[in-house]
Amino acid sequence: MKRLVATLFILLLASSLVSAETYTLPGETPDKKPYNNIGILGEVMVDLNVTIVNTAPFPKFVIVNPRYDFHVLRLSGDEGMSTFRINGTTYHVPSRLDRTSLNYYLGFWVMPYETVVVNFRIPYNNSYLLQTTDYKSVCGDTGKITNVTYQVVNGTLQYGGKIEEPEDISILSCGVMYPQLINTPMMISMRSMFPMNDGHIKVLKYEGTVTFRLTNAPNRAGVFNTFFAASIPVIFKEARIYNFTPNYTMTYREYMDEFVWRYKGLEPPKKNEPQPLPGFSNMFQLSDTLLSGVSVGTPEIKPPREAGLDFPVWIVFMGKSVEIKYNVEWTAQGR
Repeated sequence: MKRLVATLFILLLASSLVSAETYTLPGETPDKKPYNNIGILGEVMVDLNVTIVNTAPFPKFVIVNPRYDFHVLRLSGDEGMSTFRINGTTYHVPSRLDRTSLNYYLGFWVMPYETVVVNFRIPYNNSYLLQTTDYKSVCGDTGKITNVTYQVVNGTLQYGGKIEEPEDISILSCGVMYPQLINTPMMISMRSMFPMNDGHIKVLKYEGTVTFRLTNAPNRAGVFNTFFAASIPVIFKEARIYNFTPNYTMTYREYMDEFVWRYKGLEPPKKNEPQPLPGFSNMFQLSDTLLSGVSVGTPEIKPPREAGLDFPVWIVFMGKSVEIKYNVEWTAQGR
């Protein structure tokens, strides 16, 4: 049986208490955003401009997935919908319902032979929340802080917490820390993005930006640092993906086949067949906040087979947060 032992690692004074906040790991923010057992919250924001043409001699109504804000870039610019989330509840605010709704579905009209540009967004106030994997040591999920309390005493911030103790006393160490991969990429294809059941509506191109924000959510006092690896959150299958800011540390294949073993000081297993060259360029360029690191143990995350085991990975050492951005571009003529 596991047991929780309350351990104060800084003395908490009960007197003169002004305010207090308590977080559990894993847990969630006050607005219901989940983070993993090392406090990492992963959010994805998308901003795409999509060019669409209607080749029919009559108007067509295109239904929009309400998970996206949309804004039709024509005429007065008042056709669209915005969303926001409060305490885990999402609210939708459509405009010009006479133009942006049909049969109680939300979307937009494309006139006969019209080409129109529509902006689709997942904004920060309704971000897509990644499922981040828990960090595991040799002791599993024990031997770590599971509860953190911040208190302000006489104007001074103090903190305490609970640590989950392993039952096994035969080991003195739970291993060596290394940057485990906490997420796996989502694959999005052109067909899945625009499953058009109409031969007259055609997508000519799309282009835009993906923002990946990683936050140490409960680190309000700024006393906890985190060390992990993160992969690109979304891969647009047919599109050109470029302009990574900051640049990624390495590819997934390099992370798994070389980096992890080098960090441990171990020899990687022998390969029977040569590996194909990575498909992304500008490897091993580091930023001030994304560091290359060492590894000890094979990450448990398994990427989708479609990803080809070759996609960007960042080694991250951070206190509060880091933001990764990249551009995507696709045209019907090919990238």
